[in-house]
Amino acid sequence: MYPQALKNIELRKLFIAQLPADFSDWLDFVAIGALLAFVWDAPSFAYAALAVGLGAPYLVIGPFAGVFVDRWSIKSVLIYSNLGRAIVTGTFFFAGDWTTLIVLVTVRSSVDCFFTPAKQAAIQALTTKENRTSANGLSHGINQASKIVAPSAGGAFLIWFAPDVIFILNSIISASAAAFALRLNKIERKSFQDENSSDSVLTGVKNGMAIVRQSPVIKTALFMMAISYFAIFIYDTFIAPLTRNLNFEQQHLGYALAAVGIGGVCGSMLFSLLPNVKYPQYWVAAGATLSAIILLILGTFDSSNADMSTVLLISLFLTLGFATAMSVVPVRIVLQNTVPEERMGSVTALSEAANTTALLSAPFLGAVLVDTFSVGVPFIVGGIVIFIVAIIALRLKLD
Repeated sequence: MYPQALKNIELRKLFIAQLPADFSDWLDFVAIGALLAFVWDAPSFAYAALAVGLGAPYLVIGPFAGVFVDRWSIKSVLIYSNLGRAIVTGTFFFAGDWTTLIVLVTVRSSVDCFFTPAKQAAIQALTTKENRTSANGLSHGINQASKIVAPSAGGAFLIWFAPDVIFILNSIISASAAAFALRLNKIERKSFQDENSSDSVLTGVKNGMAIVRQSPVIKTALFMMAISYFAIFIYDTFIAPLTRNLNFEQQHLGYALAAVGIGGVCGSMLFSLLPNVKYPQYWVAAGATLSAIILLILGTFDSSNADMSTVLLISLFLTLGFATAMSVVPVRIVLQNTVPEERMGSVTALSEAANTTALLSAPFLGAVLVDTFSVGVPFIVGGIVIFIVAIIALRLKLD
């Protein structure tokens, strides 16, 4: 019952560095919202600007960041991306108004664009097909656990500290991630030595896109991940009104959201204990099918005004989190098994850009569906879209 990936000393060092890095992504999320809402009484436009500031850099800067990840030392990128994040987060302390804060949030997201491609490249370089399942399961588990613990901790800290104090704390946490990354040995990988090449960064982005276009497996894997995120964000922002329509109280919403996170962690930990997954596409199909069924159940209950017990509500969201992990983790395994090592950063950054496009566009479709029909319809549509992902996964041919 010991994750195979943890037998690798370098992977252990990487995951130790990932812990504070992922935690810092979410710790000050509540503090930023508190400043906007309760201190500066920011207009509604500010919240839209915040969403753009958080997501736009992954679209605009991310693909170029991936090229640099492929050209530079992975260890250096892991160190300096966290160090840069620490410095920028520290400047939040001096933000005197909401416009300055959102500009700084945008700068921080721009720096953060380098971390995930470097982390995925590091996992690929430090693993073989035999322990890649375990490594990706652990990495995803850390990410999901951070989404549960960090916002809760940030909200609790607001009881004792002002929001700007939390920014300083988060800056220290990001700096600790950089310090932990220093413990890594040099991560070796195949390289075409692009740092000595006359190719421009734009050419590097085009080369990364060419890798995606030329490989049906990579192209399909990125498409499945992007459309899965699109389906998730169609319904994700309407979980609160759904629970209200099902006659649950505010605390039940908290239980449902926590259940999704816990289910995601449990699903990730399952993968961390599994041996090599030979047919990851079948795991994607199974997870997507289970997710689709749950979403259709939730949407149908709302549309039919049927009563739902608390136990069923929590069980459905717990299973939804588990099923989502079943479909997300194997896609990363497929990419690491297929993408050339010298292009892993670029392809990961392109994937992040596609996922961010889904994040920024899908909620608007969900809002239209709610306004036109009912709160349950985005869950039904999301379920149908995810079921399409399951069909695509079953047709995916891997060597």
